[in-house]
Amino acid sequence: MHFVTGGAFNGKRRWVEAFYGYPHKNGGWHSFYESADVSKEVWDHGIVVLEGMEMFVKNTLNEVNEKGREQLRLELKKWCEWEQSNGTRKLVLIGSDIGKGIVPIEKEHRLWRDMAGWFYQDIVSAAYRVDVIWYGLSERLK
Repeated sequence: MHFVTGGAFNGKRRWVEAFYGYPHKNGGWHSFYESADVSKEVWDHGIVVLEGMEMFVKNTLNEVNEKGREQLRLELKKWCEWEQSNGTRKLVLIGSDIGKGIVPIEKEHRLWRDMAGWFYQDIVSAAYRVDVIWYGLSERLK
């Protein structure tokens, strides 16, 4: 799994498109900004890109609340199993960093921020490659 993160509107999508030569209009690309549910057809592609990990976290928290972290880990495990079940598959996760800046006043926004940070740690632990994109430039961390 390849995890790509960085600030909002810093060119993560464009960088992934260029790095893999895989346009975001491709059927193997899903955006959690557009839909909470990943269609089954997405998983029929050799490369699957899931964009908007922070929105995936937010949607999961809205659905399961106190069991959110466990649910996130189960989903990550399923995604990793999909990739590992066939040596030609590749999973790319894209998530905006929402952990910097002012801590939100609202409890649910703080929970979302915390859960996103924990989930990103789980993703980084499972990923074989991690890149941070700032202003369109990449820095490989792992």
